[in-house]
Amino acid sequence: MRTIGVLGGMTWHSSLEYYRLLNAGVNERLGGIHSARCVLFSVDMAPIGELMAAGRWDEAGRRLAVDARAVEAAGADIFLLGTNSLHNAWEAIVADLTIPTIHIADPTGSALVADGHTRVALLGTRYTMELPFLHERLAHRHGLHVLVPDAPERELLHRAVFEELAHGLVTDAARDAFVAVIRRLGAEGATAVILGCTEFGLLVGPHDVELPLYDTGALHAGAAVVAALA
Repeated sequence: MRTIGVLGGMTWHSSLEYYRLLNAGVNERLGGIHSARCVLFSVDMAPIGELMAAGRWDEAGRRLAVDARAVEAAGADIFLLGTNSLHNAWEAIVADLTIPTIHIADPTGSALVADGHTRVALLGTRYTMELPFLHERLAHRHGLHVLVPDAPERELLHRAVFEELAHGLVTDAARDAFVAVIRRLGAEGATAVILGCTEFGLLVGPHDVELPLYDTGALHAGAAVVAALA
C-alpha cells in the first residue's frame, strides 16, 4: 500500500472527513482491521482565507507549496490538495513535488462522464463558482457543460461555507437554501450536481434532492484509495 498525503481540508472539519473517507475506503477494499497509510497536513485556515479574500492567490500558492513539500518529505507517495477553492493555485502548490498528484476535478469529471452526464451544476465557494480553474478543467478535459448559480445564490453559498460550515455549523435553513438552488439549476437542464466544496457533503445528501450529487471530496479520496492500492 502506498502512502496518501493530504494537504488541507482546508477547514479541519473537511480534514476529518478526508481522514475518515481514506480509512473507510481502504478498509472496505481490504477488510479486517486494515486502514490507510496516510499523512494529513492540517493548516491554519485563517491566514489562507485572508489571502483568498484579498485575491492574493500567488502568495497563498507559495505558502502552501512549502506545506506540500512537507507532505512529500513526511513519506507521502501520492499527493492530494483537500480543497476545491485553492486549486486556483494548484500549479504553484505542486510545482516542486516529485510524487504523483490527483487534481480534485478529475475523479469527479470521470465519474460524471461515466454516468452519462454532460450538463451539470457546480456549487462551491464564490471562488470556485466564479473563477475558471475548476469549470474550465471540467469542460476541457471531460467535455462537461457547467452551470453555476446566479450572483445572489453564489453569495448565499459562499456565506454558508465561511460563516457556518467552516465553524462546524449545519443548519436546516442553509440546507433548504441549497435545495432551492439545486432545484432551480435542475430546471435549467442540469442532470447532476457537483458539490464543489469539501464541506458541502456535511450539509446536503442524496436524500435531500432529486438530482444525483457528486461530492468532490469523496470522489477525490476514493481515487486516492484506488491509486494507493494499485
